[in-house]
Parts: sequence; structure tokens; C-alpha cells
Amino acid sequence: MNVSIRGEVSIEEKVEAVQAPESIFKAVLAGSIGNALEWFDYGIYGYFASIISSQFFASKEPITALMLSFIVFGVGFVMRPVGGLVFGHYADRVGRRAALTWTIVLMGISTFFVGCIPSYLTIGIWAPIFLTLCRLLQGISTGGEWGSCMSFLAEYATPYNRGYIVSWSEFSIAVGLLMGSALGTGLSFALTPDQLMTWGWRIAFWSGIFIAAFGLYTRKHVDETPEFRNAVQMNTLQETPLVEVLRNYKKETFLSFGLVIGWTISYWLVMAYMPTYISKILQFPLTLGFSLNTLLIIIFMIAIPFTGKLADKIGRKPVIMYSALGFVLLSYPLFYALSTTKNSIVLMAVLFVFAVLEALLCGGATVYMTEIFPTNVRCSAIAIGYNIAVACFGGTAPFISTWLVSATGSTLSPTYYLIAGTAVTFLVMVFLGKETYRKPLKK
Repeated sequence: MNVSIRGEVSIEEKVEAVQAPESIFKAVLAGSIGNALEWFDYGIYGYFASIISSQFFASKEPITALMLSFIVFGVGFVMRPVGGLVFGHYADRVGRRAALTWTIVLMGISTFFVGCIPSYLTIGIWAPIFLTLCRLLQGISTGGEWGSCMSFLAEYATPYNRGYIVSWSEFSIAVGLLMGSALGTGLSFALTPDQLMTWGWRIAFWSGIFIAAFGLYTRKHVDETPEFRNAVQMNTLQETPLVEVLRNYKKETFLSFGLVIGWTISYWLVMAYMPTYISKILQFPLTLGFSLNTLLIIIFMIAIPFTGKLADKIGRKPVIMYSALGFVLLSYPLFYALSTTKNSIVLMAVLFVFAVLEALLCGGATVYMTEIFPTNVRCSAIAIGYNIAVACFGGTAPFISTWLVSATGSTLSPTYYLIAGTAVTFLVMVFLGKETYRKPLKK
């Protein structure tokens, strides 16, 4: 390897580090495994929401108990900005790998303890209190994980494959959700309804500790990113990255916030809320809801690397804009078809369209978030725009959707929220978004 006289990492060294197959494979695995655990937890909470609502809340009205469980679900999102700021600062000062190591430990422990909390019938009001505390810890962990994960992968990539490499962060989300959905499906078939209700659902949360252990091992055995090491050697790190973001990157922060609004609403309605919507709102069997959601996630998982490649080929902006516009135009007719048919082929076709639209939006938006901020403040900047938007709009999406159905009596009412959010993302990209593909990351 060639090293410059000043001690900087040379272009040759960075290219070699990025292009080495072993290096990029280890980077993708280490960066993505924690992400899979984070979303495995979020997924199984959404998948088992109807059971959790009856176990931890005393309301005699099923829809009210379900809304309460989604409120607690949203509490975790409130802590995401806190986790993002804490771990984002740590990642920008100490390194991406160090931050990712701590986030996976915190998530593994808090996920495991959700499965250990006694029910409301056993310990009364302490059941929802302990559940809320676990959700707060999970929110802190996730807030730090996502920005560090995206930055970690982007900083190992080149300008010509960055969309593809960063898309594996979304792929890992699908893997986590798929594991949760598949586990939920398996448990629902293997156990009786009473067994699933009383103790079977806890197995899903306990199993998270094994993912955490594997993730911790992989992250301990991977190098820091070339971009961050170069920033350290060039002495360009900021003492207070957050202050630097607020002082010099206001427009980019606003852009990231607007971009995430539609992205997070669509993600949580399509990828996590759908089993509850199918089973509780449309009154299909829970097993069908799990099975259809598993199919949706598989389609998304297959599509996301290709949408990342598409963003590398034609640009981030058109991929984001046209997918957001697709949600605006198609959400109502798709939900209408979902709510009026009993034909399984129609149900699968609707979910296929939703999965492809979401994969397109994620394929463009994920890498775009890493490219509008420089290396020395990237994680802190993402913590502000991304996590605040997710806390305000993504974490509340299941609750708001359930409330809309309850308030209007219409099973189509969740589309109003989905259409409004994706319309905001479309307009923000039209008027504020600038193309970033095939350019080096900002220093």
C-alpha cells in the first residue's frame, strides 16, 4: 500500500480497501447484522401487537388495547433522536465501528427482557411500565444504529457502487423483518392460540440475544471505514459535530427531514403494520396476515439491491421522486383492492406493488442521506433529520392508522396519512433535492 508523506491514506490505499472482496464482505456483514436485529425487534413487536395489547393492557375494548400497544411502540421512536445524538456524536468523534458495537449490545439486552416481562394479570400496572422502559432503551439503540450503519457502508463504497452497497442496510432490515415474520408464522402454526397467547410470543424476543451475540463478534473483527480513518489522519474531525451541523448544514438537514417523512410513513405502514391491518382491520386470519407479510418482505428483499443499482445508474433523485409519486397515485386504489377482495391472488398482487414501490424509495433515499453531509458530521446530521422525522411520523404511523379507522369507520383511512406523507417527500425532492450520484463523499 502507498501512504503519503503527511500520513494521509492515499487514493491507492483507499481504493484497495474498498475493492478488496473480503473487506467489503466483512463491512457489509458487520454493518448490517445489527440492523437486522434492530428491525427484527421492531418487526416482531408489530407482528405480535394484537397479543401484546391483550397481555400488557387492561382495556376491555380490543381496538383500545391495540392503540395503547402502538402508543408504547411509538415511545421507542421518541428516544430515537436522543440515541442518534448520543451515538451520532460518538461515531463522528470515535468511529463508526465503536458506536455500532455499543448499539447492538443495548438492543440485544433490551429485546431479550421484553420477553421476560410478566403480564398485566400478574404484576398489574408494572407490566406496561416495564414494557415502556424496554422500548425506550430499544429506541436509543436504534437511533444510534441506523445513521452509523448507513455511514459505515457508504464510507466503504465507491461513487459508482455506493447505492448498491448501502442498499444492503435495507436488505438487512428486510432480513430482520423476515425472521420476525417467519418466526411469527412458525409459532402460529406450531402452537395453539392459547399457547401463543400465554408464552409462545416470548420466544421471538428471547431469540434476539443470539443475533446480538453474532453481531457483536462480527463488529469486533472489522476495520474502521477508510473515509473515517482518513478524516482522523487529516485532523478534520469536529469537536462538536452537532453544533457544526446546526451552524452550516441547515438546508441539508431540512431536506433530509422532508425526505424521510414519506419514506418512514410508507415503510412502517407497508412493512410492519400490514399484518395487524390484515388481521384486525380486515378480519382475515392472523396466519394469513403473517404469511402475506412474509411474502411482501421477500419481494422487498429481492428488489432492494436492484433498486440500489438503479440509483447508481440513473441517479438518486429520479428513483426517490417517482417512487414517492407512485405511492401518492396508487395507495388509495391498492388499499381499496385490499379491503374489498377475498381473492388471494389479488391480495398478493397488491402487496407486490407496495413492496416494489417501497424498495424503490429505500433504494434511492438511503444512499442519498449519506451523500448530502460530510464525513466529519455525517452520523450527527443523520441523527437530526432522519430520527426526528421517524419519531414524529414513522413511530406514530401504526397508531394514527388504527385511530383513523376507529374515528372514520373506513378501512381505507390509513391511505390519507400515506398519501400526505409521500406527497411531502415528492415535493421536497422536486424543489430542494440536488443529484449526488457518481460523486465522492463530502469531506
